[in-house]
Amino acid sequence: MSEQDGAPARSRPNVGFGTQVLYGLGAASSGIKMRALSSFLLLFYNQALGLSPTSVSFVISAILVFDAICDPAVGHVSDRFRSRWGRRHPFMYASALPLSVAFFLLWNPPTGWSDTAVLWWLFACLLVVRFTDTLFELPSVALAPELIDDYDGRTLIVNLRIFFRTIAGLFVTIVGLQIFLRPNADGSGGATSPEGYLGFSLTMATTMFLVIVVSAAATHRFIPFLRRPAAIETRPSSFWRDTRGILSNRSALVMLGVGMLQSVAGGTKAGLDLYFGLYFWELSQSQLSVLATLSALGALVGALAVGFVGKRFGKRDGTILCYGLGLINGVLPIALRLLDLMPANGTQSLFAILAIEAFLLGALYVMSAVLMNSMLADVVEDVAVTTGQRSEGLLFSADQFFTKAVSGIGVMVSGWLLSVIAFPRDAQPGAIAGDMIHRLGLLYVPAVAGLTAIAVGLLFFYRIDRERHHENLARLRAAEAMTTG
Repeated sequence: MSEQDGAPARSRPNVGFGTQVLYGLGAASSGIKMRALSSFLLLFYNQALGLSPTSVSFVISAILVFDAICDPAVGHVSDRFRSRWGRRHPFMYASALPLSVAFFLLWNPPTGWSDTAVLWWLFACLLVVRFTDTLFELPSVALAPELIDDYDGRTLIVNLRIFFRTIAGLFVTIVGLQIFLRPNADGSGGATSPEGYLGFSLTMATTMFLVIVVSAAATHRFIPFLRRPAAIETRPSSFWRDTRGILSNRSALVMLGVGMLQSVAGGTKAGLDLYFGLYFWELSQSQLSVLATLSALGALVGALAVGFVGKRFGKRDGTILCYGLGLINGVLPIALRLLDLMPANGTQSLFAILAIEAFLLGALYVMSAVLMNSMLADVVEDVAVTTGQRSEGLLFSADQFFTKAVSGIGVMVSGWLLSVIAFPRDAQPGAIAGDMIHRLGLLYVPAVAGLTAIAVGLLFFYRIDRERHHENLARLRAAEAMTTG
């Protein structure tokens, strides 16, 4: 088959474990961005700079919707892009510098500006961060189905991406809270003070730049062996044709729906994690760092165990199991505190319970995320069987379109909840009224639990298992043989 038809003329080298590791390392950029924006951005602009949580969350949500609209366009263009560096790599390389610069500027607004001017600074920097992250993340994740088409092999390569993304997120928390945002001996500083965010943002921006370049370079030698679109496939009408093909596939719709629901729940949780840690449980930043470390260890265990879970239960049932256990693990401690059944704040027994929760959270998150992304990769061939076209970028962008758009709702919910309970600016841990914190938990638990439960129910309608995936591959290879015969 010719390159014009979408396949290389000679056999390609194997995608070894080392290449897969370096490819997966690129997801660390997304992990840094996700954790920094979800855990620190609202806290920084609300508590450190004194802006209204409603205004900040509104700006964050508006950018997410704009970003989500751009995703399908970027995904489709990268599916159809023709260059000597292939479909994906030009976008990946182009994203590194503007993403890292915009991320640094996001945490360093000019001093002396009005609240309105600072909000516009937030809007502009966040817009560039989100868009340039899409330029790397979508083409990068779309490479996975092309690099590996084996049912279980995909779980491994996706596992590496999710693992590095998770570890990078935990790296943000630990380095942020323990090094750059560590409270001073006199009680000043900390995550609620602007001090320390300069070094924090510079370190994270530099790391993001390096991992993007390394990841793109690691797969550069495979460019001649990756699929290339035919010239006719670049017509504008192909976007709507491919979109209809994806939306007519039931398993694709299931994955998009689950992603939407989990994104709202995850956005709400991430936006309030530090608020719960500092004010609900009254933990120190050192204790929060310990919990983040335990979560990292849990992520490692989850990365090692996900292959067994996927083979033992199948990807769909394994995901249902992980989501179910994660739901119980995530809301049970807060629910028990609302019922006055948890140990008092400041006790060793409370910290031990939260430590177990953090460890399990890391393991279950990695396993569910790996299996979900591997399931989404399997949809590529399922759609191609009926449409005759591989649209990895558009499919993953469709997933990100819905998840980013509705994760903005999650961030907005976080700010709205803080406004409903009249959470004060410049709040000090231990100085918040107990009934205010109780109301926050009372609103949080049913919202997150309900969304996750509906997502679990949707997963039962996913239909691609090992046998169907093998059938899809066989049918596609037979169709390719007929085309080149």
